[in-house]
Amino acid sequence: MSEKEMEIVLCIPGPWADRSELVQSIVKDSGGYIFSGMVLMNLETKQSYELDFCGVDERMLSAFEASGPHWKNTAEMELISSHKSVCYLIAKGGSIESAHSIMNAANALLDAGGYGVKVESSGLSHPPKDWKEQCKYNYLFKSHSSYVVYITSESTYSCGMHNFGLPDAIVNSSESENPSELLRVFTHYLLSESPVIKEGQTFSVDSDSPAYRIKAHPPIYYGESSLFNNPFGMWKLQAC
Repeated sequence: MSEKEMEIVLCIPGPWADRSELVQSIVKDSGGYIFSGMVLMNLETKQSYELDFCGVDERMLSAFEASGPHWKNTAEMELISSHKSVCYLIAKGGSIESAHSIMNAANALLDAGGYGVKVESSGLSHPPKDWKEQCKYNYLFKSHSSYVVYITSESTYSCGMHNFGLPDAIVNSSESENPSELLRVFTHYLLSESPVIKEGQTFSVDSDSPAYRIKAHPPIYYGESSLFNNPFGMWKLQAC
């Protein structure tokens, strides 16, 4: 996948029995969006997004449970089992601006009755209240927790930074007491500070924490058609 082809895809299940009901809910409750054809548009900014409206998906609850273990078995998660339709929001990714913009569009669908948001381009889902808070504080880069997930085995690595047009990161799990937190701080630094990173530089969480040498690393390959692939590369943190 090239940078040009990279897409952000957000999944929002909801109570809409048919397309007409969705259209009416968006006009009434979204705060300034309209849905026409396959396009969701913000009437004020004129920004638009592809919206694919689909019927019930029997796999939806299990998909949200797998991608959102932090809110599994909650009342919000249980609502997803009663969904009547699913919206897929699609936009070109690869920049902070596009990632924030489509977040706000998904928030409009939550206002129109949506039950939650699953980021198809990183495999992470959120209940409405969390997504709304993340949108509210985008200027503080709260969006980082919207898009980025950490996978741990022998190595720990991030997935989702490509939504912002940035590289992911990886570390050998044995080289850190808390590798996920190390990568969370590092990737948040990449997003919030836009630093110029060069191989050989060092990084540490704070002045009292271990230092890591930054090296280029081949990105994780998830398969030819996967939305998880990061065309912007990957940094490896190696203990000094």
